[in-house]
Amino acid sequence: MNDLRTDVLNAILESAQSIKYSGLMLNERYLHHSFSHLLQEKYNLLNLTGDNRAITLHPEWPTYKEQTSLTFGRYRRVNGIYKPNASGTAGFIDFAIGDYNKPDIGIEFSLKYGWSHEEIVYDFLKLLDRKNPFKASISFNILFRKRELVKGERYLRDLEEHMNNAYREAVSRLNNDICDDSRELYLIVTEIDKDNNRRHWHYDRTSSRFKEGLPVIA
Repeated sequence: MNDLRTDVLNAILESAQSIKYSGLMLNERYLHHSFSHLLQEKYNLLNLTGDNRAITLHPEWPTYKEQTSLTFGRYRRVNGIYKPNASGTAGFIDFAIGDYNKPDIGIEFSLKYGWSHEEIVYDFLKLLDRKNPFKASISFNILFRKRELVKGERYLRDLEEHMNNAYREAVSRLNNDICDDSRELYLIVTEIDKDNNRRHWHYDRTSSRFKEGLPVIA
């Protein structure tokens, strides 16, 4: 898995450093298609005409599905809040990579024009849930800004606190179902303004906080 995981991460880091502001027309689906194109250029992961056992890129992969005997994490939304629930429904992962029945990599994307707390908490929740089978969990969130990036320590602290609060909230909702350190974790946030200035953050397990910059791929 290591070579594929490295290429997946490199495709995401390439997007973080090269994607450009394009007004208000972009949404998350553009990011999905851009990512899958970058990956498909190197790996034929979505071969629909050949042996279907070779299909290892799974868009909108469900964590629970009776028809295919998937019985991983289940979730329920109550009053706008997503929580694990043994009698709930599937959580859908933007892309899972590997064996359909037990994929190695789970990836969630978001592309917004402002911070979307509950959406990001829910993405973190699914990626951190030990009931899901991933060996590596990746979250890539793009924030487009219609104005120049705000500078100043107070603003940066506020944005970092949004990220840290989202992570802590996901952990709190999972309670004892948080994954252990054997699961690789890459949670990345990229902020891009109208002039394509950008800042990056990633979650650092050593400090248990988000820190500025892109992660180093081991």
